[in-house]
Amino acid sequence: MTATPSKRRRFRLPKAAWIALGVIVLVVAALVAFQMRPKAPKDPYRFATVEQGDLTRSVSASGSLQALITVDVGSQISGQVTRVLADFNDEVRAGQTLAVIDPQTFQSRVAQSRADIAAGEAGVRQAEATLANAQADYNRKKELVDKGIYSPSTLDQATAAMRVAQAQVAAARARVQQSRATLRSQQVDLGRTTISAPIDGVVVDRKVEPGQTVAASLQAPVLFTIAQDLSKVEVRISVDEADVGQVQEGQMVRFTVDAFPDDTFEGIVTQVRKQPTTEQNVVAYTVIAEADNPQRKLLPGMTANADIVIETKRNVVKVPAAALRWTPPAENAGGRGGGAPGAPGGGMVVGGPGFGGGPQRGGGARQGQGGQRGGPGGRIVEQLDLDARQRKAWEDIQAEMRPKRQAAMAAAAGDRRAAMTAMRQVTQESLAELTPQLRPDQRTKLAALLETLAEGRGRAAGMRGGTVYVLRDGKPTPIPVRVGATDGTATEIVSRQLKPGDQVIVGGGPKPPARLGPPGGGGGGGGVRVKM
Repeated sequence: MTATPSKRRRFRLPKAAWIALGVIVLVVAALVAFQMRPKAPKDPYRFATVEQGDLTRSVSASGSLQALITVDVGSQISGQVTRVLADFNDEVRAGQTLAVIDPQTFQSRVAQSRADIAAGEAGVRQAEATLANAQADYNRKKELVDKGIYSPSTLDQATAAMRVAQAQVAAARARVQQSRATLRSQQVDLGRTTISAPIDGVVVDRKVEPGQTVAASLQAPVLFTIAQDLSKVEVRISVDEADVGQVQEGQMVRFTVDAFPDDTFEGIVTQVRKQPTTEQNVVAYTVIAEADNPQRKLLPGMTANADIVIETKRNVVKVPAAALRWTPPAENAGGRGGGAPGAPGGGMVVGGPGFGGGPQRGGGARQGQGGQRGGPGGRIVEQLDLDARQRKAWEDIQAEMRPKRQAAMAAAAGDRRAAMTAMRQVTQESLAELTPQLRPDQRTKLAALLETLAEGRGRAAGMRGGTVYVLRDGKPTPIPVRVGATDGTATEIVSRQLKPGDQVIVGGGPKPPARLGPPGGGGGGGGVRVKM
């Protein structure tokens, strides 16, 4: 009877154990609930909306603000500055006194010149008196010579004396004129002791203080800098040589300054200077723009971050530039790697009729006959990212079609239009034979490329080929487009399959599978090697 109760007490759990067990159960339940929760899709795609609006293409550069007219006011004479009557930011009028240089030395020179004139005039009167005496002596001796009382030599002496007296009068008068010229020069220097404003404007710099000695020798020292009419400013923009060819007079300039980061100012290009400036082996040209400054907020010397508007397109369909650079991971398999459309190793390179893109670098395609990399068909096939088996099939098709291509070129006999028609037929036959070797997604992309190629308007419109991707049935689907102007963020496109409001893929998506084998795999650089 006593053994049973003690045995039951031996298997009884303490209260703390039950609490610990309950905590463990709760933790396990929480972990199970956490694992069972709805999970966000792994590596989701990122989308952007196709928009319709204005697109502005511009050239970005930096520059500085200057007043339209800036005058350095200096001193042409040396001396000590006794008074300074203008300060920074003072508005001055033309002729207004800005500073005064000690005039005592120049006043003394003026007084000396006036004394020289008075002495010279006295000398003139003395010479005139001498001349009058010589003239009278000449008249008397001439009369006596005429009567035969004096010999003719006496008259000659009187004549010489009269002419000497006349020369002395002329010399005295010349000395007076010289003294008067010196006086005028001294008066000009005396006037220069007063430094006056040459134009109406604002004093933006003052470099002199009362008591300072000004030394004017080979170069006039600058005392003040005056900016005329700050209601307008000049923007001096340094444009790189790669962009200056697009800049023309009359184009709009939008710029900001660090002092007012929320304000955007506008101006007009007035001059593209042809004088280059080289700094660290970078060649740039100065572009001058004029902008209004009605509130006087803009000050000379401010740094301007400018955008010169090269082209504005109104009401165009546009997508983010990232949409044209994105390619799905499936297209990157086999070592091709992603990249921008038209970039080596992936993306889209479209050439031939109907596309604005010319021959692209990279891609692995070789030059075929007629200067084309396998013809327009070869450039289209580059976009399909063929695997090794498909590439081999395409090379066999090209080898089979080579005699047909040569025969078509010979039959055209130099007629460009006939040659293009014949080449187009050969291309269609080549692609028709390749189609059974393609995967479903490759066939869809090929059909879309051919549809865009058939439109045949890309080159005429100055546009190039490109591809964007949309998500259909959970998979990225390529949409060929024609690409126009870009502002670096958004790019103009033309497509029958896209409209404003559609969603295009700009990033994300599943990661590509790990590559096996050496880098590059069998992709050969992402292009199609066509042996002609």
